[in-house]
Amino acid sequence: MPPPPPQQPAPAAAAASRAAMLNAVNTLASYSDTLADFLDQWNSVILDVASIAATFAVLIPGPDSDPKLALPAAEPQPDPAPEPEGENSPAPDQESQSEPSPPAPEPEPEPERDSVPSPPPPEPEKESLPNLAPEPEPAKEPVPNIAAPEPEPNAVPVPLPELTTPPAPAPNPSAADLELRCQKMNYRGLRRFFTAHVRGRERWLREVGPAALRGAADPAALVLRTVGRYYIRAESRDAEEACTLLLELYVRAGCPRRQGHDADLRQEAREGALSWRSRLVRVGNDGASGARGLAFFMAGFGVPAEFPALELYDLIVAADVAACTEVLKCSKLFVKKMLDVAIEMINKAMYLQAMRIILAFELQDAFPLAATLTLVVEKIEHDRKDESEDRASERDEEELALLSSISKCMEDHKLCPSEFSSFAEKIALLEVRVGKPAQALAGIKRKRTEDLVEQDAH
Repeated sequence: MPPPPPQQPAPAAAAASRAAMLNAVNTLASYSDTLADFLDQWNSVILDVASIAATFAVLIPGPDSDPKLALPAAEPQPDPAPEPEGENSPAPDQESQSEPSPPAPEPEPEPERDSVPSPPPPEPEKESLPNLAPEPEPAKEPVPNIAAPEPEPNAVPVPLPELTTPPAPAPNPSAADLELRCQKMNYRGLRRFFTAHVRGRERWLREVGPAALRGAADPAALVLRTVGRYYIRAESRDAEEACTLLLELYVRAGCPRRQGHDADLRQEAREGALSWRSRLVRVGNDGASGARGLAFFMAGFGVPAEFPALELYDLIVAADVAACTEVLKCSKLFVKKMLDVAIEMINKAMYLQAMRIILAFELQDAFPLAATLTLVVEKIEHDRKDESEDRASERDEEELALLSSISKCMEDHKLCPSEFSSFAEKIALLEVRVGKPAQALAGIKRKRTEDLVEQDAH
């Protein structure tokens, strides 16, 4: 008789075996995860200990804290690692016990469908095994951390930020454009350039403008044709200020001219100055800018002989002497003309105006102050003889006001009037006559004043 067919296991036994296998797999997976977490924490502890040891080795150097001796101390730390390996050894036994549980190969497909998560168990095992091997590697990682602080004694290169010099500024294209327009004698282009940059860039134009004008083939013709007749009708306020600034820069540059300056250009400049004067006389008060523009124009191209000297003084006063004198002194032609103006003012008894011109334009070489003040006092006394005695007191007040104004003008130019004896004595005498001895100049003694009064009485 044939042997009886093998009895099929009961469904309950198969289900129990599968449940036992799943339980073992889950237990192994959770154990491997726990082991992996433990190893990660252990590695982090090793790294922290190594870094702390390296820090103390650098901060407190000594024979016991040699960083080379600290390395082996970190390596024996993984000795406890074999303990998890011993604990992990039962895992294969459990798998071997759970694997022969199914007696027949037929139910194998069912666990593959039902227990799809069964393949992962070997994976955590393989993942956990490499985690044990790299344990010595974290001990090697602190090596660069320990060696890195060693260069600290060579921290001399701290001045590295000082070595980093800022990049050289790029050349300003506007300056090159200005020079090119001047070299090409581009009148309209130069005027448009100044009009576009006159707002907010006056300081920059004053720095680069004079040199650019000197580079022109004929600077005088360039400036004269660029300015044109803007004083009659300018396109805008910016254009008017641009032309005034251009004339100022031309004077600051020293009024350069081409050799063999033609007569046509001089005649054109003369007609322009007289036309400008006529407009100012006709319009009246055109403000300081209009007067300053004409003053710069005549400083650059000459003062016409037909221009009255006294009007020239009024023009400078209207243009604000303090604001334009520094520029006007750059023109030799204009300073020479002011010598004639000062002489004419002294001859017409305009002593205060003459002293203002002399001091503002520094004409002390032609008009020494001591001699000039003595001449003024002599002329005042000479003019006094021709007047009646009835106006003596009124005349004293007028002379005192005049001399006091001259003294104040000298003080404004950092000069001490008391250093000029005849001038100071005259003021002191007039103050006594008028009855204002308290306003006597410093440095004049009261005794000297009394002696002057006695001399005058005799």
